[in-house]
Amino acid sequence: MPKVSGKDLISDLTEKNGRRLMVVSFLTLIIKIYNVDLSDFLVFGIKLPSALFDRVAWALIIYFTYALCVNWIVDLAAFRLWFDSNQAFTREFGTFVRLDKNFIAEGTELLTKLYKLENAQSWENFEDLDPDIREKFIDFKTNVQIYCDRLNRVGQQFSSISKYGQFYVWFQSFILPILLALWAIFVLLHSGSFPLPNS
Repeated sequence: MPKVSGKDLISDLTEKNGRRLMVVSFLTLIIKIYNVDLSDFLVFGIKLPSALFDRVAWALIIYFTYALCVNWIVDLAAFRLWFDSNQAFTREFGTFVRLDKNFIAEGTELLTKLYKLENAQSWENFEDLDPDIREKFIDFKTNVQIYCDRLNRVGQQFSSISKYGQFYVWFQSFILPILLALWAIFVLLHSGSFPLPNS
């Protein structure tokens, strides 16, 4: 199951229901489109009428569609809440980075101090500086570099999460199984031996 920053994009139950729906839909489509003869259809050695397949397929497609829709809506809400939290895992530090006002403010403060430190000093040679100022300068420069690297990586992670996550959550986990189910229902109603209930 696809994971981003250690979290599943879609729950196991939703993925299983989607797979089951696709399998039943594909099976129904293959049997109905290619006119597979089900007169010799045996289950545990018992001969079953071919019309039973249509009824069972209909019931399974409806059930799995319902289960997929309910679970997918819950997963979509969870995905949006997680994605809106502006949190990403940074591998180099092994921690979650939260992109909020504090994260941005800390970086802004570092850049401001570095700018002031560089502009306040008019030195000819870096080695001639007071060791305390030289150490602060190196620390600030290192922190700014780390901050910029982290910000760049987090931005790339969110970009990939956005593209891949949206594709997987919307298309792979929902639209594709639902389209197959609708196609299978259409084929069942038009070429199957499944009569519609009388009103």
